[in-house]
Amino acid sequence: MIQRTDKTNVGNWELGRGSQSFAERMCKLAEKKLKRTKSRAYRSAAARQTHGLEQAQRWLQEGLEAAGLAREDLSSVRGSDPRKVSLAELLWRRTTVTQEWLAEKLQMRSAANVSQLLRRAVIKRRNRQVPSRLTHFINRAIQAAE
Repeated sequence: MIQRTDKTNVGNWELGRGSQSFAERMCKLAEKKLKRTKSRAYRSAAARQTHGLEQAQRWLQEGLEAAGLAREDLSSVRGSDPRKVSLAELLWRRTTVTQEWLAEKLQMRSAANVSQLLRRAVIKRRNRQVPSRLTHFINRAIQAAE
């Protein structure tokens, strides 16, 4: 067996001198990855889920008031109504509720429909016409969540 003298021991790794910089780059990448926000699946933790649901219910009620809508009116308002889509976007992005929950509470037909409307909302955001009161509510809610 031939033994090389130009190796460096890093932790449990035996590295050649040229690989030292590679190992350092990998450690930096790993640190960045570990510092990232948890995935949406992480939101399924029981305590986090409960808090997110409570927050969503509060924001839903306040948002409906700010939009000038009552729960009873939701069935007669189209699912693509900018007020509904704005509320759905806030609740989806800032709480742990599912798109199925949004579809049920905002009466937007189905989770697939909510998904499609949210995707389109990103594109149409600049052109959306919603009451200024609702816009102010959404901005306050986002600031409070951060």
